[in-house]
Amino acid sequence: MSEKTFLIPVGWSPNIGNAFFALGAQYVLQKAVPGARVELTSDQAAYLNFYPGPTYRKEPRNSLRYLDYVRPDYIVLAGSLLTSQFPRVWGRSFRKLSQAGVKIILLGVGYYDYSREERLLCREFLQKFPPYVLVSRDHRTYEDLKDIAEYAYDGLDNAYFLPEVYRPIPSELPPYIILNFDKTPEPIVRLVPDVEIDGINTPNIIRFEFQGKKWEVKFPRLRFAVSRIRGVDKAYGFIAAPLGMHGTKQYRVGNWMIIRTVHQFNPVNKKRIFRGPNTFAGDLPYVYLDLYAQTSLTLSDRIHAVLATLVYGKPAMLFSKSGRALILERVGAGDVVHEPVYLDLSFVQKEKERELRFLKTVPF
Repeated sequence: MSEKTFLIPVGWSPNIGNAFFALGAQYVLQKAVPGARVELTSDQAAYLNFYPGPTYRKEPRNSLRYLDYVRPDYIVLAGSLLTSQFPRVWGRSFRKLSQAGVKIILLGVGYYDYSREERLLCREFLQKFPPYVLVSRDHRTYEDLKDIAEYAYDGLDNAYFLPEVYRPIPSELPPYIILNFDKTPEPIVRLVPDVEIDGINTPNIIRFEFQGKKWEVKFPRLRFAVSRIRGVDKAYGFIAAPLGMHGTKQYRVGNWMIIRTVHQFNPVNKKRIFRGPNTFAGDLPYVYLDLYAQTSLTLSDRIHAVLATLVYGKPAMLFSKSGRALILERVGAGDVVHEPVYLDLSFVQKEKERELRFLKTVPF
């Protein structure tokens, strides 16, 4: 039997979190199909057009549509790619790939905003190009699409497999917490021992108890409201940073140093990226995993910053109302949007083993 080839398109310089689930997808397929060749490749250039407007997720002029011409046995897509733009981005490529006999695998996929329009558009598109395998990353996606694929499974986001992919390298950094806010203005975080924590928060002031201390996360009210306007979140940092409004100069919270991670490395804008002390930004995922695996707490508006922290056994809290948080609810961590949580790693391990057992039953 000839070697099977799986190709996983990914682009992570505009969002390093894409690397987290792409590396997980590569691991999953290597374990499920021993001896297969599983490679990463560049994603559609349309994903580089991420500013709201007429060019949003459209293929740039003069782009070589390389993915129209690749001929592996399987093309593997992952992440929150089931968007309203998904048919436009992938329609031509799916047609050419399907005509050439390339099978489509959706591995650890979900919607982006979970609107009714988005769900109907993606379902209609996938009915035209049925995937050979569909592994969802949340229950809702599975229930919507399970009847379309030849093989379907109610699975996980691939980033849950990161500990099997990468073992972090220890550092001698002092105890720290991570702030990761790419889409909203960075908050001031402080300990508030004299404030009653009653569970009643405002949109821009969140209080909680953690490690025996009372915490307050306070966003600048007006800028926070603006950043939550649909579409503005993608461009907020690029608008606010040149005006000096994107970050803070806060260095510590209690006994913890603050480290700032930036997931959106490209396009490079130094004022946006290096907006406060102890900022880390890079175009490879591994130091991010080193940092998340050794933090005392991660506070973030990015789901994969939170997931990467949790899966290495550390606590995190998500500041987002995105439907994509369903990938955390999938493993019983739905309270992450209300307070810092830890993952039940034994439960997650069992779910990972179940998914691998399913994939091993698929005739690749």
